[in-house]
Amino acid sequence: MKLTKIPILCCMIGATICNTASAQLVIDNAQFIIQPGATVTVQGDVTSNTDILGTGILQMNGIASQNINMNGFAIPNLEIKNPANVFLTGIASVTGDLLLTTGQILLGSNNLRIGNVGTITNATSTNFIVTNGTGKLIKAALSTTGFTFPIGNSASTYTPIAISNNGTADSIGVRAFANVMAAGNSGTPFNKEVVNNSWDISESVAGGSDLSITTTWNATDELPGFDRTRGGLSKYITSPAENVGWDLLNSQTGAATGANPYQYTRTGISSLGIFAVGTRPVLSPLLVTPKIFLQGAYNTVTGLMSDNLRTLNLIPLTEPYSALPGFITTPLRGSGGGETSASSVIGSAAGVSTNSSIVDWVLAQLHDGTTGAVISQRAVLLKRDGSIVETDGVSPLNFAGNATGNYFVSIRHRNHLGIRSLNAFPLTKVTTSPYDFTSSLSQVFAGAVPNSAMSTLGADAFGMWGANANDDITVKMTGFTATTNDYLRLLNILGSNTASQIGVYAKEDLNMDGTIKMTGFTAATNDYLRLLNVLGSNTASLSQPVF
Repeated sequence: MKLTKIPILCCMIGATICNTASAQLVIDNAQFIIQPGATVTVQGDVTSNTDILGTGILQMNGIASQNINMNGFAIPNLEIKNPANVFLTGIASVTGDLLLTTGQILLGSNNLRIGNVGTITNATSTNFIVTNGTGKLIKAALSTTGFTFPIGNSASTYTPIAISNNGTADSIGVRAFANVMAAGNSGTPFNKEVVNNSWDISESVAGGSDLSITTTWNATDELPGFDRTRGGLSKYITSPAENVGWDLLNSQTGAATGANPYQYTRTGISSLGIFAVGTRPVLSPLLVTPKIFLQGAYNTVTGLMSDNLRTLNLIPLTEPYSALPGFITTPLRGSGGGETSASSVIGSAAGVSTNSSIVDWVLAQLHDGTTGAVISQRAVLLKRDGSIVETDGVSPLNFAGNATGNYFVSIRHRNHLGIRSLNAFPLTKVTTSPYDFTSSLSQVFAGAVPNSAMSTLGADAFGMWGANANDDITVKMTGFTATTNDYLRLLNILGSNTASQIGVYAKEDLNMDGTIKMTGFTAATNDYLRLLNVLGSNTASLSQPVF
């Protein structure tokens, strides 16, 4: 049926526009009115270059897929009743209600606008709007009343988003697209720890919005490692340069609500763009590159540390600190705890030893720059040259989820005394801040202990005191229990009839060669001699400053 340049009104009280799948409704500069209470049923495509008038319903009820091209004009009320789905091939508006009875409407590159008082009803996980291109679902005059955008990035992925606006009413547009990417709408897609969907949200007039956003997803949308007890809704910041990146802070994370589907809500949003749900990948970065030496692994000839544990494949793929007392503190861990690496990074599969070969896991801590309290922890990797890197063996240490500011940084190890930076220093989101503990004793917090906070390893080389075998903050050979006496700890682990333990990853392996023993003529192989060397002839004990 084609209506073209008709000078009189065509008033539809109730009609079926042909009963064949190929039939089309074409309105060409004609007035087409659907009267109140009337339904015009179309089983083919709809094309119009003018508004459809009236308050009745245009029903898409074909048996094959149908197309709608309104060329930017409006439909009073639209019903989708086609299990083969409806495709939007031009911009369209619905001033009244969009009823999703059966099937989906796929936007492609075209926007679908819902009017100031418009509604969408009967949306379900099978009947929704698919944003399979650049086209957005737009709600005009969105205000405090709020509106649910029943969208998904594909016909099988339903990820609706509810938005209310406590600011200036505005037209808000949303589309969902697959993947969460490193740079928001570009870059490498994350392959773990996120909900595998992004929401692109825009406003007609920049500024003035104050949005509350609730995102919804299903368990099947979650990628491996996503922890819905510690996640949140993050936005990708595009400017200024020093703020570029995902913006979620640890203080904004928590447990999702719901029970498949799940939701996160974030309020007070005034700047729009790309949003995503996740844990560590979408936390705001905070970058630092500390450098430390471990006395137990340090070679005074090469000026490097030994990577014997790596070459012997003894370094565990999962960080060891969660299993040790006094290290990981769950309420303070930030995004840390349970970190893993790969054998290609921390095993013999990484190849021959280089300056960048991995020595062991260390625990890095971020402290409040004013109070000194620990606010975030992260198990990371230590290289032979003293550099501390992320679990991939390359990237700088990232205290993700913390805002740019001044912080203290401390480093702890399972059989060495910990150290903390003397002063708070600035850390940022984009630029990595270096901190070299090895260059001077003045780099570390000395506290109230009688000994130096680090060992002097050589000319201009300082490192963490070794030989701490018993999970405390003191190295000593006196006392009546192995819980305080590191020498007794060695005796206890070896036993009276054991000369050595070979191929072990243990605190009692003080020289970090993969063997525990108290025989031999050098501290490089004899852990008892290592303990003696650390303490020296005039030192009864060594203590770590409290921080």
